[in-house]
Amino acid sequence: MIEPPRTTSLLASLVAFYAACGAPPPAAPPAPPPDAESKLKAAIEARDDLTKQLAAAPKDILDDCRMRAGDCLISIAERRETLISKHYLNPCRELQAEKQNTCIEQELEKKGERTELASFYQTESWCSHKLLECITAFTSNAEQMASRKRAQDRREEIEGAPESLLAQRAPEFAKEKRDFVRSIVPPQGQANCQPLAPEACEKQLEAPNAEFSAELNKAPAAYDAKRALAQYAAIQRAEGDCNAPELRCLQTQLQQYGGTPETDKLLQQNLTLIGQQQAIRTVAAPEPADQCISAGVTQHSDRIVSAYQGYAATPTTYALLRLQKAFIAMHQAQLWCLTPLGKSNKR
Repeated sequence: MIEPPRTTSLLASLVAFYAACGAPPPAAPPAPPPDAESKLKAAIEARDDLTKQLAAAPKDILDDCRMRAGDCLISIAERRETLISKHYLNPCRELQAEKQNTCIEQELEKKGERTELASFYQTESWCSHKLLECITAFTSNAEQMASRKRAQDRREEIEGAPESLLAQRAPEFAKEKRDFVRSIVPPQGQANCQPLAPEACEKQLEAPNAEFSAELNKAPAAYDAKRALAQYAAIQRAEGDCNAPELRCLQTQLQQYGGTPETDKLLQQNLTLIGQQQAIRTVAAPEPADQCISAGVTQHSDRIVSAYQGYAATPTTYALLRLQKAFIAMHQAQLWCLTPLGKSNKR
């Protein structure tokens, strides 16, 4: 007699069940080699020690060695890419180099890849050794050290030149103008405008900084002090220009919240007054100049706060005009206070 298919299926299930119960448990993942932890600890200690040595090195010499003997940095970048692909470290893929290193270390630690992590640290240490060798060779070379001293003296001379005073404050003054415009944009508009990332700003400054350094390092017969001074001023302006994208964004937001040609005119008047204040503050004594700024804020803050609250609640053209005029009154009062300070300093 043939058993019904259902009975056969049930018996097969029972057999499979009892077989499973009697089967040995699944094998545990292989334990790391006995010396894996000690190798990782040694790699971390070596990496940390070399990192401290590099941090103690003169920055300008380290930067020079990174350019001249930095092939190992390319090797580290390639190693990072290999690890990201091999171990699917996707969170680390789009980060800057320094942050990418930290991310890779954390992800490999999570995955228990101790041997791979130790190897990565060893690669970093190998590169650090190369850079330290370059630094030692540089500092042992009398001609290079003399050239470095000459470049440092030239830099100090340029930074102390009267023409450089306004240029040095260009980044600070650009931020002040950006902060002013941000202060008159409603909160919902402010949220739409973010500052340029520091890494992006540094990237923009790489080329002008390299040109300036090259000029400072020229032989006496080839060095042009006027060109170096102009390059230095251009670098400061370029750093200030890092605020430009956010500033343009904020001005665009104002157009969406009651902005008109008339409010734009008042905005430019405010920015001009701020610029005139900044020119005086460059040459005036800091303490009385700060007192002029603070006195204007104290005198006009209630009117400004009231105007801003009304504008933020109902962003109309009329409310924006009222707010801009309140700021003009404050900026004009501050300028009147500052003007004698600039004249007295010129005597």
